[in-house]
Amino acid sequence: MNVRTSGAERGTRAVVEGVSLALRWYLWAIYLAAVALVVGDGAALAAWGGLAPGRHALWPAVALFVALAYLVERQILPVTALLWWSLDTAVYIAAILLFPAPLPLVIALPAILVEYGWRWRDRLPRHKRAFNVAHRLLTVGLATALFAHIGAPADLLRPGHLVAALPALAILGVLYYVLDGAPVLVAHALDTGRAPWRLWLEHQWPVAPLALADFALGVLAALAWRNDPLALGLLALPLLVHVLALRVRARAIAAEERAAAALAAAATDGLTGLLNHRAFQERLEEEVTRAARHERPLALLMLDLDDFRAINNAHGHQAGDALLVAVAAALRGAVRAEDVPARYGGDEFTVILPEAALDEALAVAERVRAAITGATLGWEGATIGTGASVGLAVSPRHARTREGLIRAADGAAYAAKHEGKGRVRTADGIAVPAADPSS
Repeated sequence: MNVRTSGAERGTRAVVEGVSLALRWYLWAIYLAAVALVVGDGAALAAWGGLAPGRHALWPAVALFVALAYLVERQILPVTALLWWSLDTAVYIAAILLFPAPLPLVIALPAILVEYGWRWRDRLPRHKRAFNVAHRLLTVGLATALFAHIGAPADLLRPGHLVAALPALAILGVLYYVLDGAPVLVAHALDTGRAPWRLWLEHQWPVAPLALADFALGVLAALAWRNDPLALGLLALPLLVHVLALRVRARAIAAEERAAAALAAAATDGLTGLLNHRAFQERLEEEVTRAARHERPLALLMLDLDDFRAINNAHGHQAGDALLVAVAAALRGAVRAEDVPARYGGDEFTVILPEAALDEALAVAERVRAAITGATLGWEGATIGTGASVGLAVSPRHARTREGLIRAADGAAYAAKHEGKGRVRTADGIAVPAADPSS
């Protein structure tokens, strides 16, 4: 498994910028653990005596496996929004079953370093690239070391011994799966703040059959190699089917991502990144229907920026656009997680508040008003800012339809503006007094 480049990318130097402190410590722990493992296995290789009589004959097979590992590392395909997949598991499982420690890591090290060195000019941030290298080396190295305490691979692959070897092989499969997947889940959990088990259910559980298929291919390859290396040719057909299935899945994912991107672009205001007018109307219709079906409250805020035309006239439309972006950011930060902010048009914004009764909606409206008032912008030596007149309507108190809610909230915003601006007013005339300008 590899970390994909989806989501917000973060630049890196010696210390990763824009990454949480916990994630920094975790990444450095992974990097240092991989270095320690490689150094330790290098010392073990020297002590093992790879050129001793009876052992130098292994090196042609090791070289072949290095080539195989490099080839499968080059064939990495996306299978979820989080993960790439390749047949590296099959090669490394076969290597663990066929070669004594530390040779499986010797096989993995050049293949992984050459592959990721080849991709050095890719857009993948350096800390993610380093994580992929370190994580894969740790997976192979630790799986080899831990499995060596379970049973001798040579005994597991004896003819007629496969059934008796199944428990040990199952342990190897689980061990490799955990070592391969857990570091990725922890990194993404630290990066996103989501629970690792939720990430596992969302991204790794759906591709668990691929992991099982790769593991089975590795065991079959090891059995074929031990009995007759030429028998590896029998695996060509299932291997080809497996790769083709991955490619079909990769094309499907690419199509899904293009469709999702096109849908998001069609629903997003190009300047502020909020929902645009059409998407807002559709979402409000959905929320009105849901609220009526479950007999739950629904609130709507309409916001009209104060004196925005004067700002455009005094500082130009570029300044006005920059201020709209700042207002949108303030709006996002002031609403609840479940609320839906949108740009209604021009200098008007709106917020859908699901499950919000009047008191809660008033609190959100005042928080939004205060946040927009504080959203100032430095522009050509001047500090510019705006305020907001906010209208609030609640369903079913003020209206029961999409059009009715918009009309009621818009009317309340108009009343707030004509009462002195910078205040919140509800559709039934409850006015929240204008706050002190310093608030």
